[in-house]
Amino acid sequence: MKKLILLMSAAFLLSSATLFANPYETTVNSKIASAFKESFAGASEVKWYTDDNKTYTAKFTISSSKVTAFFDDGGNLLATSRYLAPDQLPLALTSRLNKKYPKDNIYCIVEYAANGNVVYFITLEGKDTWTTLKADGSGATSLQSRLKKA
Repeated sequence: MKKLILLMSAAFLLSSATLFANPYETTVNSKIASAFKESFAGASEVKWYTDDNKTYTAKFTISSSKVTAFFDDGGNLLATSRYLAPDQLPLALTSRLNKKYPKDNIYCIVEYAANGNVVYFITLEGKDTWTTLKADGSGATSLQSRLKKA
């Protein structure tokens, strides 16, 4: 549980830094470039961003997926996020969603990975509601928000 909280905190901090700062497109040093090529062979449309010259964000496409990867200035991969299609979710999680929310459709899935931990944020669209869940690969879910449609 502590690892999950740490993962979520890191993902939030990295995401919020990217969202609220004024990142600019940049180039990266050879350590970061080498680490990126080793971790993400076959990536295309790579663009690099930073706002502090200490952490770097790579936005790219790999295997038809839009991916964001976060690196420190030493070339260490900190975390990744990517959008998933419903068929890319772990089977245990898909089964749990189908049982618990049979009338809702999956609208959006974002996978966050850091330090060997993976969590999913899943937005479900129901007839009258939007539901956002946080889940792990084993199928455990927690409700993040439920909003009524206007």
